[in-house]
Amino acid sequence: MRLPLLLLCFCLLGACAFSEPAPTTAAPYDPVELVRLVETQYQGKSSHGIMRMTIKTSRWSRTLEMESWSEGRDKFLTRILAPAKEKGTCTLKVADNIWNYLPGIDRLMKIPSSLMGESWMGSHLTNDDLVKDNRIDELYSLVISAQATGSVEITGTPKPDAAVVWGKIVYRIDLQKMVPASIDFFDEEGKKVRTMSFSDVRELDSRWLPFVFRVTPLEKPEEFTEMAYQKIDFSFIPPPEMFSIKSLRNR
Repeated sequence: MRLPLLLLCFCLLGACAFSEPAPTTAAPYDPVELVRLVETQYQGKSSHGIMRMTIKTSRWSRTLEMESWSEGRDKFLTRILAPAKEKGTCTLKVADNIWNYLPGIDRLMKIPSSLMGESWMGSHLTNDDLVKDNRIDELYSLVISAQATGSVEITGTPKPDAAVVWGKIVYRIDLQKMVPASIDFFDEEGKKVRTMSFSDVRELDSRWLPFVFRVTPLEKPEEFTEMAYQKIDFSFIPPPEMFSIKSLRNR
């Protein structure tokens, strides 16, 4: 989608597209399994997508057209299609490593650990979101903190040895379609600092998927980053060496 935080989401930036269709979940619910399904929703075994990322700040706004590919939870590649000024700019994620390629100057940069908290593509997602947002079930202890008819709230707190940014994460999940409704992010002092909301839920390949998610920093509620998918294909089979440094210059 985890980009990132998608990957996003990103992703950012991944709902529910998983390696297999989501199983029917009966109470009592397993919070780890639910979050794992949500965090891998845009991936499947592999995926190919076309998306539009809109970034709005207090001073400027812009829209990027992007193409992305993924394989499992640890491989992700995205390429900017428009605007022309940034066309061809790529981001590659393999496990905990991220590289950016700038075609205008033919420069490849590996993102050091000291810059993992920096903005990705000028958005409200960070490099750290791309690396860790689809591994929440591994990095956080998860418990069901509230439940209502058709929905559940899950709270995650960092495991003792986890190197993470957030002091707490709270998921709200629609149990009927097995998709996230929102995710709230808290700092180490327990203050909510960011929220991610999901919308435009559609059925795709016999499962449900939010085609839009928006990240809003609560200290600047007039700002946001919104990712909207135009196309997602889970039948895509990546060619050999696609998720490699060599492939960045060939995109």
